[in-house]
Amino acid sequence: MFRRFGFIAALAAGLFLLAAADKDKDKDKGDKDDEKDPFAALIGKPAPNFTGDFALNGKKTSIAALKGKVVLLDFWAVWCGPCRGAFPHLREWNEKYQDKGLEVIGVTDYEELYGFDKDKGDVTELDADKKLSREDEQNMLKDFAAQFKLDYRVMTVSKDDQKKVYEDYMVEGIPEMVLIDRKGKVSMVKLGWKVTLETGKEENAIALQKKIEELLKEKE
Repeated sequence: MFRRFGFIAALAAGLFLLAAADKDKDKDKGDKDDEKDPFAALIGKPAPNFTGDFALNGKKTSIAALKGKVVLLDFWAVWCGPCRGAFPHLREWNEKYQDKGLEVIGVTDYEELYGFDKDKGDVTELDADKKLSREDEQNMLKDFAAQFKLDYRVMTVSKDDQKKVYEDYMVEGIPEMVLIDRKGKVSMVKLGWKVTLETGKEENAIALQKKIEELLKEKE
């Protein structure tokens, strides 16, 4: 009798430990999944809304007003080398998918300390006492966009809004690409733009283009 009770108790304890172990495994898996995608908190959620302060190649707009389109936000800056590496893909996707419902928007803010040298065709760093005015920086962006043939919409956020927008989209490095579906929900976020040494491919570009094509086939 006691042996049977002891056996049952041991069996129950064993099952409990197995269940706990499975739970730990699930937790570990979840933790690893979060590690794989540091932007997991954004995925599947409504894209945080903000309105542009200034725009090229189109009017300034809000993100909410673009619902019904697939939107690709590119957070970038004029001084960012890897950002420039993404430009050819952004130009290509804009040309290839715009008529199918893709809206590419390059989002940047006011840096104030970068001018544009038309002779060199590149930005120049200014002295701290020569900060650009808002209007001067907008003109600098026009020259920059023309030089690098950025034919998609380029939009700035105001200095007042920049901190909140970047926090909302978890922008801690650039370029950061945020892909939003037709329902206005974040579908994919990719940080950085470089060739992966193991494969020799631009993995972020491949993943984004595949997801763009999938989202364009979906209805609102």
